[in-house]
Amino acid sequence: MTTAIGDEVSFERGQTRDQQGVIPLPGRALWFGPGERPLFGRLYLPEGQTARGGVVLCPPVGFDAWRAGRAYRSLSEQLCDEGFVVLHFDYDGTGDSAGSETDPGRVDAWERSIGIAVDFMRTNGAQHVSLVGMRLGATLAASASQTCRPDALILWDPCFSGRSYLREQTILRATYDASPYGPATSGSKVGAPQNGPQAVETLGAVYGPDTAQALSELSIGTLPAALAGRVLALLRPESPPRQAALDQLSSVGAQLADAVGQQEMLDMRPEISVPEGTLGTIVAWLSHNVGEKHRAPISFPPRDTIVIAGPSRTAIVEEVKQWGPNQLFGILARPEGETSTSTVVLLNAGLIDHTGPGRFWVEIARSWAEMGLPVLRVDLSGRGDSPARRGQRLDVVYSPEALEDVADIVEAVSPGHESAVILVGLCSGAFHAVRAGLDVDVDCIMAINPIFSGRLRDSAAPRSAAEPIGSRRAATAPGRGARTLARRALSTADDLLTGVSRRVPDEMRSWFTKRLNPGPLASQVFQRLVSRGVDTVVICGRNEGRVIRLGEEGVLRRLEKRPGFSMEIFPSIDHSLFARAARDQILPLLTQRVIPRYAPASR
Repeated sequence: MTTAIGDEVSFERGQTRDQQGVIPLPGRALWFGPGERPLFGRLYLPEGQTARGGVVLCPPVGFDAWRAGRAYRSLSEQLCDEGFVVLHFDYDGTGDSAGSETDPGRVDAWERSIGIAVDFMRTNGAQHVSLVGMRLGATLAASASQTCRPDALILWDPCFSGRSYLREQTILRATYDASPYGPATSGSKVGAPQNGPQAVETLGAVYGPDTAQALSELSIGTLPAALAGRVLALLRPESPPRQAALDQLSSVGAQLADAVGQQEMLDMRPEISVPEGTLGTIVAWLSHNVGEKHRAPISFPPRDTIVIAGPSRTAIVEEVKQWGPNQLFGILARPEGETSTSTVVLLNAGLIDHTGPGRFWVEIARSWAEMGLPVLRVDLSGRGDSPARRGQRLDVVYSPEALEDVADIVEAVSPGHESAVILVGLCSGAFHAVRAGLDVDVDCIMAINPIFSGRLRDSAAPRSAAEPIGSRRAATAPGRGARTLARRALSTADDLLTGVSRRVPDEMRSWFTKRLNPGPLASQVFQRLVSRGVDTVVICGRNEGRVIRLGEEGVLRRLEKRPGFSMEIFPSIDHSLFARAARDQILPLLTQRVIPRYAPASR
């Protein structure tokens, strides 16, 4: 879920910090493969431009891919330390790669993507190439092994068939739909796909009829016995597979080991968990079984800019960027020709990376770039592909550094406010957009399902215009350490209050939270934004809208009569926009509010 705080994970293995205390990215972001339909990847290069072998990480799909992202990044770094060159990539139509989930032939395209990644590694010097795949990524890797012939294959908590994967993910979506964060109405059904091709929607992913049918026919048990020179299968000790599955693994000559911590990593808990023991098993097994101790030269050409077709087949440009003094990772989508002086910034939704829920941020960025508007999808520090700052834990949703990140991004894309900046955020991203708007010069804020709780108390003490929250002067001002400790203490108390009151109705919890936490109400902050000339659009589901309006109905009603503020309620959308129907409802409204005002054709 994207609403709670998770701060359990911190990795600094094999990393050094620069003079500002920032951990530089160990991987190189790049596109590779076909010029008209490139794949996106993160390449981790060992020192000295030599490697003992290459490892291609085949990610899971959908919800699992998001939950496993941090573990894959950590595994990449550890394998790199052992002398392997590692490629963690996105399949065709997923992540930052070209294409769409609605394109036909997805299973074939994903398997071709694995083959392209293996060829990319071999062409550039990796003499021994291994595949590591998790969940459905393991199933796809096993199937693709028939043609790309890896030296070794690791099946990490594999789905033994695409049919079982669809059944499992449908149940997971039904669990989410029934939670307080799910949509008010749901059309999802639990169980295996019915006879005949039909679309299947899971959390954050939609599989068209042909894709669902192809997945249902995919099975490790039907593959030839020889998948790779060596095969390792990592299985959950708490839920061992049936004998038939073990027979399947035996038929492909797989060694068996435990996948400890897998359930904690992939379930719906708010915290991101990384199974360090399992990572250690993978690193040790590959180090022992694959490649030589001597290293062969490698050379991978950089490719950080591409021209691809947008959703309407208009050419757009995408560029890998690192923004601000802390080198925040982002991808800028812009039109190939004329460019607007305005820039849209898409902020992280909770712990989801810069691609957004169900790849929504990628869809928005490419759609609006076709209409002439540059869009930056970015990871805040310590999340996704952005490095952590000094003393910062990874994957903390409401981190003290987030507002400083937003200020740095705004200054980087519009120095001295020379052009318009539009901030778009969901959940915690909406909070960060609203809160930053009190101090940073932005023109428009679009807050989707914002969760304020008591965190707006940070706005209680007004700051001078000369000292916005993200300025270096503010960062080095006397007493800042005490203020930071106090803020974190209050945040801990707020989280405790929220946890204790989780069993009471939303209205009662919201009533107590608003009165026990110091600081302004949401309506008061909206008033301040409008007074600053910030066009403010708040988009909420039924539950989020009810909580915001509780006790503030009159103020919000009067505010809605003023130009520069609107609050739209969509009763059936889910909180995290994992449902395709919710994203389809939200996108036209966002486009209608942004494009006519900020795109070049309308200016």
